[in-house]
Amino acid sequence: MLRNAISVTEAGKPGLAVELFNEAMRAGTLSVRDGGFFNARRAAALALSGEPDEAARIGTASARVAREMKSARTVRVLGETLQTLARWDSRPAVREFREVLRVA
Repeated sequence: MLRNAISVTEAGKPGLAVELFNEAMRAGTLSVRDGGFFNARRAAALALSGEPDEAARIGTASARVAREMKSARTVRVLGETLQTLARWDSRPAVREFREVLRVA
């Protein structure tokens, strides 16, 4: 399901991808590292769907996991997400996400 969510995002249907990510994440079967990575992917889909506050909230949590786990792969996805959120830079949640990612 997670692979499908990534493919659906890349196919230009981020809203559907968010639903798939949400369903997969609810199962609670991922390791902490994988949860951080797939939350980064979920944040990217949310950003592409025009949900900047939720994307930033999920991205912030994912960045904290990435810092703990020293996951460069997750940080890379979050950096791309932050670029997508650039037009919402003035929103408090996006600013917090930027700061947390900066130290990750």
